[in-house]
Amino acid sequence: MLNRSKRSFKAVGVAPERKTLYFLGGLLVLSACLLFAHLGTYSLWDDEAETALGARGILKTGDTTALLDHNLHARRAGITLRNLHDRLTPPLASYLTALSFSFGHQNAWWARLPFALCGVGTIALMLWFLWEKKIPFCFVFAFGLALLCQVSLFLYFRQDRYYGTSLFLAVAIFYLYLTQWGKFSGRLGVGVLTALLFFSHPLICVQVGLIVVLDWLVFGRRSLPFEFRWLVDAGLPLVLLVVPSLFVWNPFLTKSSEYLGDVTLTDRWTLLYWNLRDLFSAEFMPAAILVLAPVAFLISRNRWILRAGLALLVILLVTTLLSYQRVQITNVADVRYLIVAIPIGLALSTITLGVLVGQRSWGWFVSLLILGTNLGSGKILWEGRPGSLPVVWWGELLSPMEEPYTPVAEWVQKNIPPRATVWVEPDYMMYPLMFHAPEPIYAWQLENPTDPQWSHLSPIHFKGRERPDYVIVFGPSISHVLPILQQMNDFHSTYQQIGQINCFWKDLYRPEIFWRSFRTIQSTGQPNENVYLFHKKST
Repeated sequence: MLNRSKRSFKAVGVAPERKTLYFLGGLLVLSACLLFAHLGTYSLWDDEAETALGARGILKTGDTTALLDHNLHARRAGITLRNLHDRLTPPLASYLTALSFSFGHQNAWWARLPFALCGVGTIALMLWFLWEKKIPFCFVFAFGLALLCQVSLFLYFRQDRYYGTSLFLAVAIFYLYLTQWGKFSGRLGVGVLTALLFFSHPLICVQVGLIVVLDWLVFGRRSLPFEFRWLVDAGLPLVLLVVPSLFVWNPFLTKSSEYLGDVTLTDRWTLLYWNLRDLFSAEFMPAAILVLAPVAFLISRNRWILRAGLALLVILLVTTLLSYQRVQITNVADVRYLIVAIPIGLALSTITLGVLVGQRSWGWFVSLLILGTNLGSGKILWEGRPGSLPVVWWGELLSPMEEPYTPVAEWVQKNIPPRATVWVEPDYMMYPLMFHAPEPIYAWQLENPTDPQWSHLSPIHFKGRERPDYVIVFGPSISHVLPILQQMNDFHSTYQQIGQINCFWKDLYRPEIFWRSFRTIQSTGQPNENVYLFHKKST
């Protein structure tokens, strides 16, 4: 294959190595453009805002405190908190965001900057691996197509959340394992990076660790016999960094640990099905590759196909067994825990298409159909017409869609006085407003006033203890908020609607493909689809 590729390059007067280098350089430049285009246009959505609020606490105290001047950051009634500090959320993302804020401004662009840079680093590392290993150009070209068509990869790197750090660290660990494990520096690097991955997301850390161990057991131990020093070289930095941190940051000492017991064995069978189904519905890899990869293996006997398949299986099983997702409150998998499947899917797609069609003149057209259209994803079966997710996303980059948090935050800044109290429903939509419009006091986050850590908090933070001055309601939540407002009316004051913001209420720009619209959803004026504004007025 390599010799044929070299002959084709000589025919046009370009050395194959230089041609490959130009191609890889072009991929990196295009990828950087896709990562940074309109990076700060959208407001931070709820999970992103929680990371950024944690960063504000770090800038103030050095720790992920929940007390932010006059506001309290206590999502899900404070299940992440111990002594008013977040001890559940992996802290690495918030510390990187705080570092970014310290160099720039506390806005969406600077919040997302570290993770977009992680994206550049991850892609550069994958491209360097292709160059270092002198991979035949047909496979390099297949990887380029797969990369540019992999919308989910870019979307996860464009978020102020643990996704970008987890993907970068996972790919870096795989790179050191595959290329540098025979050196002390490589094993030490794996240990340090694994510890950092634990601080990024423990579940993903377990996935990556098991992938490396099982890959060596199944594919590597004959060529690389075990040596005891491995445990010291890779394990010692992991122990020295992680174990002391558990005395401070330990999710099992927060209220969230109670959720683990709520997931039954039956639930886990359901989660296994959901994880497998949504791995493809989120387009982490084309569904067609699942069918074509075994064919490619039978033709080529390429063991990398088996290694990628084993890695995907580990990700699915670990996530199913350790996730505390409750199936009673949703109908889709938490695909954000499966994101390491994206680079593995890239590798599997590259090998499969390189083997099956890489040397054929029509191969690139077939690869584009599989990688870049709903034919390869299988969604054409229910969408009923041809479509291309990359084209739709590139269109969004050229013309970003409208979202609800920006106009609502602007309204808050103009119309609500500093330190006035605001109740927001649904409650998770409070946190983007708390970040982008922090002057009011955001109310009613807590339920149990008897918890000792709440003893010095104002009554406004407890649901129903003190009436808020303003109420902001997003979309369908208005149906259960209106009766509550009526109950709170008395002889002295009543809640009156003072307006509404005519934008579609939902944040349809999350990175999960099945929750993203890629275009503005226009408000039709129907009830329950806008943002509703109320003010407590004296009678």
